Amino acid sequence: MANVLKGNIEMPTIQKGFLCISCLIIPLIFFISCRSNNEKPKNYFIGQIEYSYNYSSDFFNIDSLKLIKPWKSEFRYDLKNYQSKFIGKDTITYYYSGNLNKCLSMANGVLDSLCEDYGIATDSIISFKVYDTNEKILGYECKIIEFQSKLFWNRYYVSKDLILAPATYNRHISYNWSFYGEKTQGGLILKLEHRFKKYTMYGIASGIKPFSHEEGALQINEKLFDDMCFGIRTW
Repeated sequence: MANVLKGNIEMPTIQKGFLCISCLIIPLIFFISCRSNNEKPKNYFIGQIEYSYNYSSDFFNIDSLKLIKPWKSEFRYDLKNYQSKFIGKDTITYYYSGNLNKCLSMANGVLDSLCEDYGIATDSIISFKVYDTNEKILGYECKIIEFQSKLFWNRYYVSKDLILAPATYNRHISYNWSFYGEKTQGGLILKLEHRFKKYTMYGIASGIKPFSHEEGALQINEKLFDDMCFGIRTW
């Protein structure tokens, strides 16, 4: 740095001011740096959760309903994607890319040609509330979000400890994912109640299995998104 103060040589006023500002900025930068280094990054949930389902209805025979609806599901999450598989008479799997905000689906092993844009609203929220509960699911403390949408009424028990990465829901407007993800700070759903017009679906977590980030959520060739969503074959 030019014009260094030596002996009794007086520094220019402008440089004095700069030196004083530097004295303030450098400790501030050091403080912020130390604070950032000491703060641990948020540990988002990476893994698989399984649910079992039951149904009630005043219109349908329950045994008949169980034959055509899923009796279990498996959801896999990483830091940006998720995969959901619903298992019943038919097995339907959804593959969501957080980078693209698009979803592919497969029914009974056959890939659907439709690439769905999850940035499009499919429903609208009328009212909601979030509150605490003493109930624990698989040993995890929960809070509850209830919301009435134009199409359904829902109640979700979400974990206070198992938190999903924002990239899995923050642009996912379809099916109200971004809404309840934001309102619950990404809490993983451990128990649910969906009230449809003529029946109600109940789900509860039956098992949770973390896996490594390297394993990833999607059990599909991700290059299929280029082909199915943009017509670009890269494989």
